[in-house]
Amino acid sequence: MQIGELARTSGVSTSRIRFYERRGLLPPAARANNGYRSYDGRDLKIIGFIDRAQTLGFSLKEIGAFLISPPDQRSAQTLAPRLEAQLAEIDRHIREARQRRRELAGLIDELRRQEALV
Repeated sequence: MQIGELARTSGVSTSRIRFYERRGLLPPAARANNGYRSYDGRDLKIIGFIDRAQTLGFSLKEIGAFLISPPDQRSAQTLAPRLEAQLAEIDRHIREARQRRRELAGLIDELRRQEALV
């Protein structure tokens, strides 16, 4: 597929795709006889991974380190510890939100009881 189709399919602009290539996040595209870049499904998966990782708060530097590491070392040495830390942080936020919810519900109940006394 050409860069325009890759952009439409991935939801990423053509300039962003070229940027990923320049930064080494995306392997250089094969070139057709006419000089147009040619991409495949693997490139689409890489772009999807980059987009998802950025959404989760990873920097392009971290993503690049992951992508260039040997496949058998990727999860253990690069992103897994950071993902686990983020998951722990989300769990902490959930506990705090549940506590605030209980406190708010208690305050509402208290206010309603006081209203009933008036």
